[in-house]
Amino acid sequence: MKEREAVFLRKNLSLITVTILIVSAILAQSYWSARQDRELTLEAERSNAHVAVRLLEEHVAQTMQDGVQKLGTAAIAAASFTDVGVDIQHFLNSYDAQDYRYIKALRYIDLAGNSWVSSPDFPSHQMSVAGRDDIHFLMQHPEYKEVVIGSPYESRYDSQLVLPIARNVFDKKGRQVAMISTDLRIAYFAELYANVAKENNAMLALIANAGFIIVRSPFEARYVNRDISKEPATGRLASQDKEGSFTDPDWLDDEFERLYAYRKVSGFPLSVVYGRDLESILAPWYQRLQTRAIFTAVVVLLLLGVMAMLARQFHKLRVSEATLRNAEYKFSEIFERSPLAISLVNLHTRKIDAVNHAWIRLFGYRHDDIVGAGEEYQKLFWVDKEEMRKFISLLRTEPQVDHFQARFRHADGSIKVCLLSSRTYMADGEARYIVTPQDVTRQLAAEQDLLNLNASLEDRVARRTENLERSNAELAEALNSLQLMQGELIRQEKLASLGSLVAGVAHELNTPIGNSVTVASTLQDQARVLQGELQQGAIKRSAFNAFLESTIFGSDVLLRSLQRASELIRSFKHVAVDQSSDMRRQFDLSQVVEEILLTNLSLYAKTGFAMQTNLQAGIQMDSFPGAFGQIIGNFLTNSIRHGFEGRSSGIMCLSTSLLDQEHVKLEFRDNGVGIAQEHLSKVFDPFFTTKFGQGGSGLGMNIVYNLVTTILAGKIQVHSEAGEGSCFTVIVPLVAPAVEEKTTPQS
Repeated sequence: MKEREAVFLRKNLSLITVTILIVSAILAQSYWSARQDRELTLEAERSNAHVAVRLLEEHVAQTMQDGVQKLGTAAIAAASFTDVGVDIQHFLNSYDAQDYRYIKALRYIDLAGNSWVSSPDFPSHQMSVAGRDDIHFLMQHPEYKEVVIGSPYESRYDSQLVLPIARNVFDKKGRQVAMISTDLRIAYFAELYANVAKENNAMLALIANAGFIIVRSPFEARYVNRDISKEPATGRLASQDKEGSFTDPDWLDDEFERLYAYRKVSGFPLSVVYGRDLESILAPWYQRLQTRAIFTAVVVLLLLGVMAMLARQFHKLRVSEATLRNAEYKFSEIFERSPLAISLVNLHTRKIDAVNHAWIRLFGYRHDDIVGAGEEYQKLFWVDKEEMRKFISLLRTEPQVDHFQARFRHADGSIKVCLLSSRTYMADGEARYIVTPQDVTRQLAAEQDLLNLNASLEDRVARRTENLERSNAELAEALNSLQLMQGELIRQEKLASLGSLVAGVAHELNTPIGNSVTVASTLQDQARVLQGELQQGAIKRSAFNAFLESTIFGSDVLLRSLQRASELIRSFKHVAVDQSSDMRRQFDLSQVVEEILLTNLSLYAKTGFAMQTNLQAGIQMDSFPGAFGQIIGNFLTNSIRHGFEGRSSGIMCLSTSLLDQEHVKLEFRDNGVGIAQEHLSKVFDPFFTTKFGQGGSGLGMNIVYNLVTTILAGKIQVHSEAGEGSCFTVIVPLVAPAVEEKTTPQS
């Protein structure tokens, strides 16, 4: 019994090995699919969570910004108080008349920590707030000009939870005169967070970077102002990027291990956190895993059954194969291994009894199509029936035939010319014939080709010459199309650069115009107050003098803001006209460069990147200022997008100098990550970019190269080392060469 099992295993070792490999592959595939399914489930949850925290972060940022703006307006008004008692009361009364849907109270706080409070929910009153952490910080730092967010606390009158924000109030000389504080209703955030948490079966929280909780939904008051600064997850959150995700078993609650997604609020030391427990997230995955396991088990069982059936069939085939091999071994070894094509022919039956592998390789027919075929074989195989009759006649009359030339049809339809040789032998009392064909098709074809080659050589040369001329014409047409396409791409890139310039200037104009509107509205309000006092006959010299001082100060701010807007518009007009056309004019290089930098200020003004300039004065040029605008704009974009990739700060330097009496040098450098050596030689190639598919077209530096070398007739060089920044050096003549006018074809 053991011997039978050993023999069975030995004979079916390959089948057993294949079975084991297939089963292993199925199990591995099932395991891999389950892991992939789990990762996709978690990734989908991360994506949904990030969408939620982005929306909530925008809401928090807008709410906080509105509160800060209202606080700033109040600080401006409080800075002009002359009679503190009367002005504070008037200020608080005017505040009560306004609509604050998320602000609970406004406080005016003197330098000793005494506050005057106004709120729509309770009467105005006075109290000391010197013990509050935000007020204590401002009292200790009278020069601090930003808004401070304090710890949440319960209102004394109705126990509502509020979040205080406060700032210093400065007089015209920049000295601290008081503090302004407002309380944001935490319930305003909690209601929104509760709805989102309920819809998504999730936990939402608003956390201060200082390490305390502001809101946690499902809302529980015991979590408000809880100190979580010592927890590892809080430290990890502070050190990570603006947005991300992580898992933690007990952060913010004591119930489940959750997958947390967070986003830090822009401009404020706050973070929005969204969390769902892993058990709920992976519940559908566990159900799919169970179904997949059952299906895999069924497949494996079916596979084992099929392999068992194959093992029995293989055993039967082995027995039959062994019997046949013993019967045909002697003949087949000699006949099949012969390097010559051999066929055994029976003239009595007009059939081929056998052919070897060499014969099959020679003519390409299947063994079953030839062996045993009669008249069908003759019609299929012989090309000329007369040649067949002559060869058969020779076989019957001659004991041997050598080198009889005949034509045969290959299985693919081609014609082969062969030399037939035959010998006669006796089998079963009948004469049989061994026929060996020798293929001479190639030799005859080579001879004929040599003759034809000599005859057709001149014709082939003429045809090739004609084809070459046609190819040259097609290549010239393709080159022209490529040049037209490149020109169109450059035009589109110029328009895109101009669009970016318009957006940047619009963004820069927003600040001075907004300041002008604020100052104008403040002056209007003060004028109305003065008018009311004048009509009542209660105007005082001190109030009138204060009004005049505010008017002079406001007019000065208004004038400087409008002058800033005027400078931006004037620079934009010059640069925009230059970049939107190829206009040539005479200009001062330093003035044009300053205008270009001014219009591109939005690219780096509110970032950690700074621009340093060293512009030689008095360089007069007769050239194309629009080309300089595009070159400098592309340098700025290239540094911010590529040079400072992965960094939050950096320095760019732009310098101009007179190289000699006819040339000027412009140098732009940064201290960014630099350019890899393998990319350095491709910087100016068209369509080369390391940001392909991420917004990079690969045309920026190519356009710079074309502008420098063609329009400005200069040269450009780049030097860079990895980790040490990049430097672009442009040398152009003071007077650009004349450019032929190009006519645009009418469409």
